[in-house]
Amino acid sequence: MSQTSLQEPIVSFDELAAKRMGRVRRYLRTHPRVVVVGTVVIYFFLALPNTVMMAYLPQVPSAFYLLLTVSIGLVLLGRRKAPLTVLSIVFVLEFVGILIAGQSGGMGGVGMAIALYTVGTSYSGRRAIPIALLAGCFQLLMMVLMGYPDLSDLTAEPGEENLDDAAASGILIGVTGGFLIGIYAAAAAIGTNIRNARIHEAELNHWASQVSRLAQVQERNRIAREMHDVVAHSLSVMIALSEGARVVGRRDQERSEQVLKELSGTGRAALADMRRMLGVLRQNETGEPELKPTGGSLEQLLEGFRVAGLPLTYTYSGKPLPEDVAFQLTVFRIIQESLTNSLRYAHNVSNVQVRMERCASQVRIEIIDDGDATRVPSVGTGQGLRGMRERVALFDGTVNAGPAANGGWIVKATLQLPECSNQNPSPKE
Repeated sequence: MSQTSLQEPIVSFDELAAKRMGRVRRYLRTHPRVVVVGTVVIYFFLALPNTVMMAYLPQVPSAFYLLLTVSIGLVLLGRRKAPLTVLSIVFVLEFVGILIAGQSGGMGGVGMAIALYTVGTSYSGRRAIPIALLAGCFQLLMMVLMGYPDLSDLTAEPGEENLDDAAASGILIGVTGGFLIGIYAAAAAIGTNIRNARIHEAELNHWASQVSRLAQVQERNRIAREMHDVVAHSLSVMIALSEGARVVGRRDQERSEQVLKELSGTGRAALADMRRMLGVLRQNETGEPELKPTGGSLEQLLEGFRVAGLPLTYTYSGKPLPEDVAFQLTVFRIIQESLTNSLRYAHNVSNVQVRMERCASQVRIEIIDDGDATRVPSVGTGQGLRGMRERVALFDGTVNAGPAANGGWIVKATLQLPECSNQNPSPKE
């Protein structure tokens, strides 16, 4: 498992979803008024044949029937704002249409189907589909009570067997009722499916937003760990070097110049690290700089602590460390933070040991100093140990720090090796 640089997504989920749509769907989604008006136009187009047919029936007042059709179309303009209210009004208007048409049927159910579709897109299927079934059954019942269908003009041809009126009426009512209820239920079901798809899309959008926010938090935490390690290490080493240069300068000018040179190099390395991390904060999609130490290799890090006054020894056993950059950075920072704490807090240190061992599936690190049991009071905030724990957690590892059995301080860390790692030579003393 390796650590990757997390960035804010270049495009949002909404933009990705929009790219998957065709031009027509994308246009309709961004122009909801066109959809509303277009739906009313479709209603008039579908309701026109039934309106024209009713106009030729003598018992139906064509003007009033046309007024009902236009009224339903106008009411449908507000279907998205108040779907249940619009459904109720359309139901009443179509009920009036059934009363007017009588034995001829009714309005055709187009307006009810559109209204039920809108209810389906606004409410769950457990509410929308039962409403559709009840509306269809009620309208069918009203048509039957009004005398639909009218079979008074139905006569048999000479020589043909006359069909029973009750049987013909039952068949026609069954076909009409099944068709009407099926249309209403299908409209509500389609609307419910559209609603579920929209909810799913919204959940995906929310999930993508949460992932993006989590990625940003993880990136800030990662940079914060780097900032802490760079500042704490560099300042501690520079303070120790400056104090050493002041003492050594009185007796050994050449040694003093060497210490001052190391002090200058530590400051330059710290400045380079700071600039690089600020560059990570300002990075865009065209670049992905790595967070890695610019102060040199592990050997150079150890040598810098020796110059700063830590009498340390380093031993390594086992195969070389894997080439995984994040893994090597974690090892580097653990050793750096531990030695920085020894430099800052340990008193009367005569020996510091850094031991690293690679086993079959893990790497063990131990940093032990023999300072006095009573260490210098901490001036930190505990971010260093917390940062080490966050780093080793990336590789399913653990880290513990505390007093050693024979006095001094010990830091133990165990990291699981990353999968499919390549190998490169590791520095040895």
